[in-house]
Amino acid sequence: MTVINDYSHLTYDDVADRKTTEYSTEPIQAILPIRPTGTEAPVFCIHPIDGLASCYTALAAHIGAEHPVYGLQTPGDRPVSLTALATHYADEILAIRSSGPLHLLGLSFGGLLAHAVAVVLQGRGVAVRSLTILDSEPMQSSSVESSASLLAGMGDDIDRSRAEELLAIATHNEALASKHFPGVYVGEAIVVSTDGSDIGPAWHPFVSGEVTKYLVPDATSFELVGPLVNKYI
Repeated sequence: MTVINDYSHLTYDDVADRKTTEYSTEPIQAILPIRPTGTEAPVFCIHPIDGLASCYTALAAHIGAEHPVYGLQTPGDRPVSLTALATHYADEILAIRSSGPLHLLGLSFGGLLAHAVAVVLQGRGVAVRSLTILDSEPMQSSSVESSASLLAGMGDDIDRSRAEELLAIATHNEALASKHFPGVYVGEAIVVSTDGSDIGPAWHPFVSGEVTKYLVPDATSFELVGPLVNKYI
């Protein structure tokens, strides 16, 4: 991957202290309508640690056309807890789908957040038909990654002109995840792990029903996990 700008000199404090307005005049939209058409229960995909949901456009190709697909992206502010962020996303989802049923999915940090959103929605009486967790652990400790490592992990499809803004978002989200203790989701969940790192059993205390576990060569590859997701929605 070619990195246009070198951000390896940035410390976590440098990144976290910068304001969104320094990077772009175009705010990130909370709802990304990946495929808004369809008459069946919609699928809401929660962003990974960088706050962007554009990666899920590749997943939508594997989901039946009868299901609308939306991405949830980071808000402009910085919530004080992961539960507060989940509550914000629950509000955004209900603005589109005022009642259930609906499907929730998340990759990595997004899996932890999708679980939290499911708990919030269920607390409001909304039917969550499926919860899919991809390559995500329920208890995440702060790994103190370098800014260069975080940037490299964001992939090639991000807007590099917003790199510092996205690093600030990733840093903040990592801190939220390290302090979060999950609630209990009432229902069944699908957990997909990469070979050699079976995280399915770790979710049992936080899911009241059956946890269906899959091991695949790469749980972040939508070519591999897309058909599994489509099977359960």
